[in-house]
Amino acid sequence: MDFPKRIKTHISESKSFDIVSKVLPNEWIIREMTERDYGIDLYVEIVKEDGLITGDLVALQVKSTDDIKFSKDDSFRLSGIKRSNLNYWVGLPVPVFVLLVNLSNEAVYWCNINNDRRCGYFSGSSKTFSLRFKKENNISRVGISLFIISYIREKRWPEIESAIEKCLMSYPGLGPLLLMCRRRNQSEICSTAIQYHLIQNYEYYIILSRYLLFKQPKYLPEWYERNREIQEEKGYPVSFNFCYATATEMLKSFVSEYRHCIIYAYELVTEYQKDYFMSKFPYLVAHLQIRPHTFVMEDWFARYYFDEYENETRYPERLFFEDFNQFDWILSEIDKS
Repeated sequence: MDFPKRIKTHISESKSFDIVSKVLPNEWIIREMTERDYGIDLYVEIVKEDGLITGDLVALQVKSTDDIKFSKDDSFRLSGIKRSNLNYWVGLPVPVFVLLVNLSNEAVYWCNINNDRRCGYFSGSSKTFSLRFKKENNISRVGISLFIISYIREKRWPEIESAIEKCLMSYPGLGPLLLMCRRRNQSEICSTAIQYHLIQNYEYYIILSRYLLFKQPKYLPEWYERNREIQEEKGYPVSFNFCYATATEMLKSFVSEYRHCIIYAYELVTEYQKDYFMSKFPYLVAHLQIRPHTFVMEDWFARYYFDEYENETRYPERLFFEDFNQFDWILSEIDKS
């Protein structure tokens, strides 16, 4: 007699879903899809350990394999992924991650689709492509922390991308701004233009420091409070705008880390995610290729932070509008510091 037969694929799928449900944090809310033919198997709401539900939603596709053998660089490639699925994932309004279940030992690994797309892992026009899973990106206590960090950065990516573009466009004024602030009478009140330029750079710094370097910078309101303290302590005129003493202290506190953020952003745009940024900001990439960033030079701090080149920087306001080209001939050989 002829009867329906449960095929191996269906058994593996059920087993992989059971494993995923078991290894994800208990407080997370798992919403299984009734139809799985469109590239998404689960929607998961990430709930904080204290039980707060904040609306952090992630879309998951679950894959499985009998066994995983990592290569020398601790990565594993899963081939045969349909490009139509990628097109669908990219268009979704929530971050998409793929989970890979190792059926032999029930270990689960993840990859961030949009991040890997920006890195060029899926380039080409073939109907199928490969996903890359890193050994460290697993569903363990540490791996879950990395997952959440990757998710949050992905959720905030439009804001991060905007800060990357704008910090790279406005970087030439950073050194001259520092020189002008430190050379002015510290009791004077900054002009509105100086105040806006300072705050603008600091807001870029907050975003990039938090999501590229994973630091916790001071919030901007803390600097307004610090300005009030300085003005009261020193008897300076009380103003909502910063006095130059506050502006100088603020710049010195964040400019070093901000410079690291700018270098990181520069490398993303010109190297690690060049094709992606070329598609989004072609003129920015073109300008960076024609006019390399001189802030990577090792004497940036001597020139601007410690003000050791006074004869060359006597009129810092001019540097806002002029290309600093004294060392163009050796730019290609300069190491980033």
